[in-house]
Amino acid sequence: MSLSAYQQALAGLTDHVRKKAEDARVVLPDQVSRNIADETALAIADFMSLLSQFVVRLASGEPPRRAWVEACRTHKRKGCTIHDADCPEILGRVKGLDDHAAAIARASRGDLTKEQARKLLLKYSGSVDLGGFETFLREAALGSYLVWATFDPADFRVNPFDRLPRTHHGICTALGLGHFTPSDILIVLVWGYADSGSPPLHRPTVADAEDYPYYRPRPEVDARWGLTEPLSPNPDKLSPQPEVVMPETTSRGLRLPFQVVHA
Repeated sequence: MSLSAYQQALAGLTDHVRKKAEDARVVLPDQVSRNIADETALAIADFMSLLSQFVVRLASGEPPRRAWVEACRTHKRKGCTIHDADCPEILGRVKGLDDHAAAIARASRGDLTKEQARKLLLKYSGSVDLGGFETFLREAALGSYLVWATFDPADFRVNPFDRLPRTHHGICTALGLGHFTPSDILIVLVWGYADSGSPPLHRPTVADAEDYPYYRPRPEVDARWGLTEPLSPNPDKLSPQPEVVMPETTSRGLRLPFQVVHA
């Protein structure tokens, strides 16, 4: 039986570092620990580097969870890159409304407060005529540090949310967004890949996910993208959805209308 990527990475470390990495992994949250052991998308050299950095941070006195997150942040977007010719034309993601309102406020450079941006997002949900607000909307970042995105694997040219329920529960279930609660208002953003500057798209890895407990490594080593783990219960039997990561970018390629979704 062949060694897993995690086992191969451990085997390449010195005995001391290997022991520290193994001991520290088991004190991380259970799902994060399992994700590390199940990771398949990282090249062995990158996996060794990630584990080594984890151990170095532990030795400096950082708590295990913090040490893991910081090590991950120096190893993002290491999963395989999707060739330009194979990239989806349309991508989409979900954010918390408050989070995106804050991004718009930052992009406005003082012209809008977070609360003003939030009210405008609620006002213009479902509209294609945003007036002067569109300028601020397109300057806002799509993500923080990096952008997680999904697409329609059957047709790269269509809105990926057209194949999903438009309900709060359905969207969160399909995309594995377990950190949102019914009290969180969501915003659905869809954008054109070329219109956003064609940033490189990568298969996600455990380093991109950091300590997010709803990430699941895809078991196929040669897969071009990741897959979400639908939340339970899943009464509609929603299928796992594709997921990729890309560098943080603005919303210049945003397709209107955007949608605000309440529980």
